[in-house]
Amino acid sequence: MARVDYWTNGTIPWASSADIRLGEIAEELRCITERAISESSARLVPKGSIVVVTRSGILRRFLPVCLLTKPVAINQDIKALIPTKPSIGGFVTQSLIYHNETILASCLKAGTTVESIELDWLKKYEIQIAPTDDEIQKVCTILEEFDAEIRALERKLYKARQIKQGMMQELLTGRVRLL
Repeated sequence: MARVDYWTNGTIPWASSADIRLGEIAEELRCITERAISESSARLVPKGSIVVVTRSGILRRFLPVCLLTKPVAINQDIKALIPTKPSIGGFVTQSLIYHNETILASCLKAGTTVESIELDWLKKYEIQIAPTDDEIQKVCTILEEFDAEIRALERKLYKARQIKQGMMQELLTGRVRLL
């Protein structure tokens, strides 16, 4: 969306394919206006929707998918699955993450300039759902705890790399000398 009026003073979070990762969405999203929703191809999807990137170069490596924790506008490169039972959203998201490679192997279009998912194939892809809501919730809780731990470790690794980079600069420029 190149129109400035779609972005100026926007209040609706907008996600592009670059904002969707495995199991999470970027924390800081740009915002669009109500006018952008009504006049463009952007669609507002509700909290609890599962968003899947269906057109992007990233599909060479993995299938970005996440569960929305708030309403978000999406563009045409992203599709939303809206669970009929909100309790299964997390489970379906984790299942899609688990089956990431299989989905790409069976649903990725061949011979296109930009990788894309064949929607009819994706719609036919089946995943098994736990038999009870209680089991679904237990599985989701465990997997969400692991995801939170992974994100915490990734933040810690990022900080350690930043510290190392700073130390390298000090040591390699001679500002700090080793005795």
